[in-house]
Amino acid sequence: MELNITVRLARHPAREGRRFSEFAVTLEERMTVLDALFRVQRGMDSSVGFRCACRVGMCGTCAVLINRVPRLACSTPVKGLGSDVVTIEPLPGYPVIKDVAVSLAPFFDQWRRALPAFRPKDRDAPALVRIPRDSPFGRLAGPKRDCITCGACHAACSITGTNAAYLGPAAINKALLRILDPRDAASGDRLKILDSQTSGVWRCHTQFNCTAVCPRGINLTESIGQVKRALLRPRKAFQA
Repeated sequence: MELNITVRLARHPAREGRRFSEFAVTLEERMTVLDALFRVQRGMDSSVGFRCACRVGMCGTCAVLINRVPRLACSTPVKGLGSDVVTIEPLPGYPVIKDVAVSLAPFFDQWRRALPAFRPKDRDAPALVRIPRDSPFGRLAGPKRDCITCGACHAACSITGTNAAYLGPAAINKALLRILDPRDAASGDRLKILDSQTSGVWRCHTQFNCTAVCPRGINLTESIGQVKRALLRPRKAFQA
């Protein structure tokens, strides 16, 4: 079965004063939005710009706005959208490089501010202590480890769109993973960074937008809530 759709693609810079270009595309039933982009680029307009790498939903490179929702183009079947018109735009909140390709520099600027690197308590240890999956840390951290830094949560968040200082859901989730890790020595430093009315967890309005669009199914809103509880009730914050 074939699908006949119109791809409505945002252009940057605008083409002849038009912000969107439209392409009539025929796809096989199981094809994705990324397949549609390749059909356009290879057969209709070689100047179309977008980003991709793994094509299997593991790298996060192809995240774009599809019919107004941040998604991975490679993991979004066109048929599942239920529309004959597929509008593809760059993720909001990021500098546009070309068409729907953006720079994730703002995302990684905030990521670095959250101190994502592991800081061992024992720097002279001959080997890193292994923590079993069924340990308290393993149970708490397991569902939160799969972030692929695609930037979709940052784009969906209503706070990052109005407050450039806000760390954002992914950075806070990463900081939480380090705070939970009993081998890490910088939990106190991270909690100080996160305990901010302007850039930290208190800016989150608990709208679950970030959780709704995470392609890895991470409950980012829950992660932010855990940090809030850690700041308010340190002794009872983290329970497996």
